[in-house]
Amino acid sequence: MGGIDLREQIEILASLQNVDREIKEKSGAKGALLTEIQRREEEIEAKNAETALLRAEWSGKDKLRQEKEQLLQEESKKAMEKRMRMSRIKNIKELQALQREIDQIKLGNAQLEEELIKLLEEAEACAISLKAKEEELKKLQDEWKEKRGELEAQVAGIEQAVAEASAVRQAIATRLNGELIERYELIFSRRGGMAVVTVSEGICQGCYMNIPPQLWNEIIRSEKLILCPSCHRILYCKPTVPSDKRL
Repeated sequence: MGGIDLREQIEILASLQNVDREIKEKSGAKGALLTEIQRREEEIEAKNAETALLRAEWSGKDKLRQEKEQLLQEESKKAMEKRMRMSRIKNIKELQALQREIDQIKLGNAQLEEELIKLLEEAEACAISLKAKEEELKKLQDEWKEKRGELEAQVAGIEQAVAEASAVRQAIATRLNGELIERYELIFSRRGGMAVVTVSEGICQGCYMNIPPQLWNEIIRSEKLILCPSCHRILYCKPTVPSDKRL
């Protein structure tokens, strides 16, 4: 192992794990921020779509209102022209026929006026809803414009920190045996980012199960790689400091 004994290799591996856990944590935080950015973007997009639909609905009603108003004006003009003609007609039958035409136009106009009133009410309600929706959308967009910058700055900061941590990791990794790193990375991915754990008072600090005495002796000797029988993490013990050294 390049002149470094197994005990030291595992201690270095534990240092590598600290860096990897930091990278994992920061990457998770970055993912959460990106998810939040996407969620807010989708929320605004949905509000935009709702506003566009409401605007199209109002536009349709307003166009229909204009068409009906135009039709009402045209029909009213026709009725007026027919009434003017009545003064020039002497024939009773022609007068009666013209009067029926005028009455029919009046009846149609009355119906048109009712439709117009209903349409105006609907268009007004739609306009009120549209205004509220546009104000809501603008507020969301204004708030998000400021918030997005903050989140993107956080993402950039995390990316910088991850890049720095990755450089540290690379420097540590060059001191380790390739096969050991491969074994470690496999366990790290399967065990939630905790592949190397200490044994304290005969207990694995990864799964908190007791370690058999014979296995404990092998861990102390550090002659070969020892995995926990329960959680299959790499086990090691930190060297004890004599009591006179701690004073």
